[in-house]
Parts: sequence; C-alpha cells; structure tokens
Amino acid sequence: MIGERRAVHAGVGTRELFVDGDGPTIVLLHGFAHPADCWRPVLNRLAAVGQSAVAVDLPGFGAADPAAPGAWLPQGDHFVSEVISQHSNNGPVVLVGNSLGAFLTLRAAAAPQRLPIRGVVATATPGGGWTPLARASLVGNGRLLAAAAAGVPKLLRVHGTDTVVSRLLYGDRTTMDAELVRILSSQIHSRRGARELLELGMRMRAEVDAGPPIAGVDCPTVFVHGRRDRIVALASSERYHKAIPHSWLVVLDQAGHCPQLDAPDDIVGFARGLAAGSPGQCRPA
Repeated sequence: MIGERRAVHAGVGTRELFVDGDGPTIVLLHGFAHPADCWRPVLNRLAAVGQSAVAVDLPGFGAADPAAPGAWLPQGDHFVSEVISQHSNNGPVVLVGNSLGAFLTLRAAAAPQRLPIRGVVATATPGGGWTPLARASLVGNGRLLAAAAAGVPKLLRVHGTDTVVSRLLYGDRTTMDAELVRILSSQIHSRRGARELLELGMRMRAEVDAGPPIAGVDCPTVFVHGRRDRIVALASSERYHKAIPHSWLVVLDQAGHCPQLDAPDDIVGFARGLAAGSPGQCRPA
C-alpha cells in the first residue's frame, strides 16, 4: 500500500509517496511538470515485494512549495542531496529518475561530497540531445502553443491537451492511466497555465543545456530509454552511457518518454538489482 506524508527537505515543504519495506531505500525523482504520482505503478510493485521506496515532489511541482527565484538546478541539487541524506538510514540509496529527475540523479552521483548512493537508474536523461519535436517547442508539440493561444471552447481544449500529453508520455497508449494524464494536462487546460508552464520549461531546458558535462559518476548506472520517446533523443542516453564506462544502456522498443509508465516491471527490476548489490542483474539480455 502506498502511503502519503508531508516532509521538508532543504527548507522546501513537499509531499512524499512511500512504501515500507526492507533493503536500501529506492528514491524516485519525477520529470519536469510531473508530480510524484507518475511513480505509482513502480511503487505498487515495490510494495508487493516488500522493497522500501519513496517518491518526492520536486520544488515547484506537485504539492511541493514553489521554487525560489533564480536558477532552478542548484535548488534541485540541494533538495535532492537532502532527500538522499534523510533516506539513507538503511544504507546508500538507489536513485531512479525520469527526464529532469534523471538529470538530477546524475548530478547527485557526480557531486564532490560523495553522497550515499548505491546506484542510479536514469530514464530519458536530457542534456545530450533533443528530438526534432522537442527542439521545435519545449514539450515537443507545437499544438500546445496553438491550444494555449486559440480561442477554442474549454471542453475541446481540455480534450486536446489530454491527447497531446498522453502521446508525449506513453509509447504504448494502451497502458495509459487517464487519471495521471489528467493530473498532468490540467496544468495547461487554461491558456495562462500553458503559457507559464512553457516559459518555465524553456528556462529550465536552457539550464540543462548550458550546464557543464557531468563527470565523475562512479556508482553502477543503468540508462533506460524508450525508442518511442518524442522528447529526449536516444542519442542523449547513448552519450551518457559512453561517458560512464561502468554503465549499461537498455532501450525499450515499446516505451515512450516515461518508461516507468510503459514498462514499470523493467524499472523495478533494474532498481532492485542495484539495491541487491548485483548490478549485473541490470545487464540487458
């Protein structure tokens, strides 16, 4: 069963979804504009096998406090380091991140203070290449911009954004969770909401692209990429994989930008392999 609680990390009030269990804690970090709820399929499976895990809302997203003015990535780094510290009582954590969350996991693993991290699973990691759609607009689909500006009836606008969001998140829409899609798309149902989110996303994408290369990751690392990802190019994960000699790269043919939604069993397998101290279990067949 998934529990929910309030927590404070680095002075930021936030919400945690958690499951109790044994072993080192698996810490789950969501992507841009997502809440911790995007990890529910993974959390449910970890609960079933008795594995300790927690998913947090990052600053400014979900039910977390707003981010402070200025650059977001340093705030995210500080927040994540505190999350790791507070959840490493049972030993070094396993970090699992998607998109922006994956970028933060690598930055944490490369931090000079050597945080207690047993291993990393990074899915759809940005910073090494975007798809043509993503380069055209932050969210990879210019129709969102049109929906934000056009004077279409709200009902049609809501349906349109739901459709776009589901196509951006999932590679296989038969696995789609309509409730989760609505949580995400509700942020852009209004023209003002869409405009503000797009502006924030463009600023954060610029931060990711302007950052120095991530170096010094020395824990076991598994890169997972959906071949149907419409936002982050596969080349991005390939570049990180080549830069980290002890890493593995797994490409899931049917997955999109959020492999934890399309293939939660795979993500659970990789994370539990690292938690057990057997990174060889993560090697693709």
